[in-house]
Amino acid sequence: MERRAEPPWTAGCLTLLIGGAAGYGAYRLSSAARHACAVIRREHPSVFDLWTWEAPLTVIVMAFAGLAAWGIPQALTRRVRSDRARLLISGAVFVAVLVVLTLLHFAWLGTPLGVGNDTNGTCGPDNVPSWWPRLLPA
Repeated sequence: MERRAEPPWTAGCLTLLIGGAAGYGAYRLSSAARHACAVIRREHPSVFDLWTWEAPLTVIVMAFAGLAAWGIPQALTRRVRSDRARLLISGAVFVAVLVVLTLLHFAWLGTPLGVGNDTNGTCGPDNVPSWWPRLLPA
């Protein structure tokens, strides 16, 4: 009995959606960290300021990074006979890329002094909120 292949766009759409959701989560995590540390922005935001476009840019970048993190391993492992092995390799790369991008986003924009802002001193000297797990990099 022949196995019916899934449409090629199914995985692409799912990785775009999951990557976009991870991007929104990364934005909310960094935003919560800035709020917890009472970040004071030095300048008034303008249309050309990164803070104005942080949420949409994060969602778009993470969505397409997720798509690439799924598609590139799928293309490189095309000769692997086991579909399960291809799925595990692509899934591991997909999750790893999204986790690394989330941590980088937090380290760059979630810490108060990461982009040259001021804080009123509610965070510790390392500028990381108290709720952030110490075993994770920031």
